[in-house]
Amino acid sequence: MVSLADVRSWNPGVLDEICSDLQARVKVLVNEGEDYGKLLPVEGWSGPAADAAAAQHKTHMQGLDTYVAGASALSKAVGQAADAILGVQAAIKNADELARKYGYAITADGAITCAYGGNPPPEINPQDRAHARQQLADDLAQIMRTADDIDSDLASVLDRAAAGQFGTGNESTVAAAAADGLKDPGLTLPEPPANATPSQNAAWWATLSAAGKGILFRDRPGAIGSMDGLPAVDRDRANRAVLAQRHADLQRQRDAIQHRLDQIEGTDPRLMGEVDDLKQQRETLDGKLKGMDAIQQRLDHQGEGKSPAFLLKFDDAGQGRAIVAMGNPDTAANVATYVPGTGSELSKIEGDLGRSDLMEAAAEKAGSPSTSVITWQGYDAPPGLINAASTSYADNGKQALTGFEEGLRASHQGTPSNNTLLGHSYGTTLVGHAASSTHLPVDNIVLVASPGVGVDHAAQLNIPPDHVFSTTAEHDLINVTNFSRQLDGSGALLDPLGPSPTDPEFGGKTFQSAPGTEGSWWLDGNSSEAHSQYWDRGNQSLTSMGQIIAGKQPN
Repeated sequence: MVSLADVRSWNPGVLDEICSDLQARVKVLVNEGEDYGKLLPVEGWSGPAADAAAAQHKTHMQGLDTYVAGASALSKAVGQAADAILGVQAAIKNADELARKYGYAITADGAITCAYGGNPPPEINPQDRAHARQQLADDLAQIMRTADDIDSDLASVLDRAAAGQFGTGNESTVAAAAADGLKDPGLTLPEPPANATPSQNAAWWATLSAAGKGILFRDRPGAIGSMDGLPAVDRDRANRAVLAQRHADLQRQRDAIQHRLDQIEGTDPRLMGEVDDLKQQRETLDGKLKGMDAIQQRLDHQGEGKSPAFLLKFDDAGQGRAIVAMGNPDTAANVATYVPGTGSELSKIEGDLGRSDLMEAAAEKAGSPSTSVITWQGYDAPPGLINAASTSYADNGKQALTGFEEGLRASHQGTPSNNTLLGHSYGTTLVGHAASSTHLPVDNIVLVASPGVGVDHAAQLNIPPDHVFSTTAEHDLINVTNFSRQLDGSGALLDPLGPSPTDPEFGGKTFQSAPGTEGSWWLDGNSSEAHSQYWDRGNQSLTSMGQIIAGKQPN
C-alpha cells in the first residue's frame, strides 16, 4: 500500500518517457521481426538441416511474439498510469487548497489536523468548516484508493509481461502480436465506493484523469449524469447525450406505433382493442417527447436575459424525471431548488422550467450577484388530487431530494452558496418530509400553497424557524384541504399531511401573495387557477421568492 507522501512524489513525466521509449522499441521489433520472419522457409532448401533451422526459427518467432505483446501491453499501461497520476495529483492539490482555506493541515500519512493554535477565526462559519473537514476526509480516502489501484494494476501488468503471459506466441505476424498486447485493458478505472455519498462521489470524480472521465462519458453517460456530487457541467454533458439518444429511441417507437395504426385502424372490429392500446401508447410517447423537446429548447436557448441551462438528470422511465438548472449551481452565490407538486411529470415540465426562469430573474432583480434556480422533477409526484392525500409520494422521494441537496454542497466551488429549497403544493410536503428526517444542507425553506409538510411546527424542519417562509393565496383551492391541528392531535385524520405552514401556530414567517382568481361560492371563493398564479408577473409572491433566494428578507 502506498502512502500520501509516495503519491505526492510520483513523477508522471518519467512514465511518459518510458511509455514513449517502449513504443519506439515495439516499432523497431515489429519492423525487424517482420523481416526476420521472412527469412524462412528458403525456396529449394530441404532436409534435416532445413528442418532444424525451421524449428529454431519458429521458436525465435514465438518468443519474439510474446516479447512484443508484453512490451506493447506495458507501454499502454505505463501511459495510462502517467495519465491517471495527473488526476490523482490534481485532486491532492485541490485538497491542499481546501485544507488551507479552512485552517487544516494534511500530514504525510494523510491525517487531517487543525492548523490553528486556538479557536478558528470568527469569520469562518463552523458548519462550513465541519463540512470542509468531511469533504477532506472523503477526498483523501478516495485519493489513496485510486493511488493503490494505479499501483497494483501497473504492478500486475509488469508481472505478467515478465512472465510472458501476453500474446499467444502463435500470431501470424509480429504486428499482430503487438496488436494483441494493446487489447489488454491495462489499468482499470476505479469505481466509486459502494453506496457512496455525494461527497464520496465528488472525491472519486476528482481523482479521475480527463481521459478516464472521457471513457465514462462514452460508456456510462446515464450513470454519470445522475450521480449527485459531480460537477454540473459534467452531469450536463452526460445527460445531454442521454436525452438525445432517448429522444431518438422514443421517436422510433412512436413511428412504429403510428405505422401499425395506419395499417389496422378502421379495418377490422376485432382489432379495436389493439387500436385503443396503441393510441394510449402513442399519447404517452407524445407527452414524453413534448417534455424532452421543452428541455432541449431551454438547453439551446440562452442569452436575451436567460442564463445557460444545465441538465442534471434525465430519465424517461415511468412518469419521467428531469432536473434542469438555470445558471450553474456550482458557481452561483445563491442557489434555489424548486420542487413542483401534484401532477408534475415529464410531459408538463415546460411550465416548471418557466417558473425557474422567473424566479432567477426575480432574484437578480433583488440584488443576487449570481443565481441558479433548479427545476427538480426528481420524484414520482402524485398524479391527481386523490393520490395527493397520501404521504407515500413524499416518503418515497425524500431520499433523492436529500442526496441532491447534499450533492449541491459537494460540487459547489469557492465560498459556500446561500441555498434555498422551495416547494409548491405537494412539493412542499416532500420538502417537509425530507427536512424533518435529516439536517438538509439548506439555508432557507420556502413553502408555497402547501397542503401540509408533515410536521406541526417550523422548528421541526431542522433549520432556524425564521428561515422558513410560507404563503398561500386567499382564493387558492388548497385552503379547503387545511385544518388546524389541535393540541390533542385532533384534525390529523381530516388533514393527514399536517397543518398549513401559514397557520400562526406553525411558526416561521409568511409573505404576501395576490389573492388569485376568485372561484365559485360553493368553494368559498377558492379556485384551482389561484393555485398556480404565484409566478404571475406583478404578483408580490414572485418578488418575495426572488428576495429570499437572494438571501434577503421578503418585503
